[in-house]
Amino acid sequence: MRGFLWGMSVLSFLIGCASLDGAVEQGTQGVFLYAGMTAVCMVLSVVLGYRAWHYRSGRQRFQAKLPLKELSDDEAELVAESWQKALTDYDRIEKASQTIRDGELRQQLLTMQQIAANLLTYLEKHPQSISAARRFIDTYQDRAASMAEEYHELEKTGLDTDQVTETREHIKETLSSFDEAYEKEFERVLGEKLLDMDAELSVLQKTMEADGIHNASAGDGQPEAKEDGSLVKGIIDGLKPMTGRHDHAPVNRAGRKHPRRRAFRVAEELPAVMPQELRSDVLKEKLIMSALAIFGGAIGAHKFYQGKTKWGILYLLFWWTAIPGIVGICEGVRYLFMPMDHFYTEYYRGNGR
Repeated sequence: MRGFLWGMSVLSFLIGCASLDGAVEQGTQGVFLYAGMTAVCMVLSVVLGYRAWHYRSGRQRFQAKLPLKELSDDEAELVAESWQKALTDYDRIEKASQTIRDGELRQQLLTMQQIAANLLTYLEKHPQSISAARRFIDTYQDRAASMAEEYHELEKTGLDTDQVTETREHIKETLSSFDEAYEKEFERVLGEKLLDMDAELSVLQKTMEADGIHNASAGDGQPEAKEDGSLVKGIIDGLKPMTGRHDHAPVNRAGRKHPRRRAFRVAEELPAVMPQELRSDVLKEKLIMSALAIFGGAIGAHKFYQGKTKWGILYLLFWWTAIPGIVGICEGVRYLFMPMDHFYTEYYRGNGR
């Protein structure tokens, strides 16, 4: 995808140069048309180049080796071994999540992978904390990878006997609570740092009180300092009425109530997993929209097809500038190479098909 963005950036730049050359040759005749095309192409070239420069694929990348100079030789060897195992199991689950046909389990694996990516990102920056994450690495992530691979193997057999179905459901039910286990382990890894922050905040609170600075009372909507010195707890309790949080726990897919530690989730929303039975329809829709955008983008054919009439009319009005055609080709190639789950979420399901 990054190569495609760079290619389109270069193509836009070349078209802009050609338009500038045409403006020079035409003189006063058609100068505004060529100048407008030059400006648009140059802006498009810069935007695409910026996107290519900052492009990151959906898959998280981690360093193969970590700087372990601060650790002893024995500790560094154990940490490096654990880190390699963590990366291997992460890739195993990533591969399984792309091959498993069950949409619900794939969605659960994607949720687990996001939490694991956050934890591994933290461990990459703090290698000394890897020893505290041994249970996550050696137990939870290892078993999650094995169960995901076993589920995929059962899917490939094509058997729907009672025993096979029961085993698959048992695996799904077990993995349905692994996101909570991941988050709990992440919180445990952060435990020492959180305690240090709590102690530092408590000392700061006492220093402020010694200088005659006091927190507002809890009745004014401000966090109240607790007698046990837990300022972090006081801040959280003070925020509850403002955020509308409730103490009751949500229910997960298996119907079991448990708390969700949302602090370790990434902000962006996961794409909805495409139902396997709709794969052929989504692929057909994908090819149709790609063809319409590439060959009919100049007149907004793909926009009319999507039901975006206003955009289609806009493309149709400016077809003579060649800009809609260029944008249509870019959009068509994007549709063609877009992952199926993303296309299903953004276009197929969004269009009500």
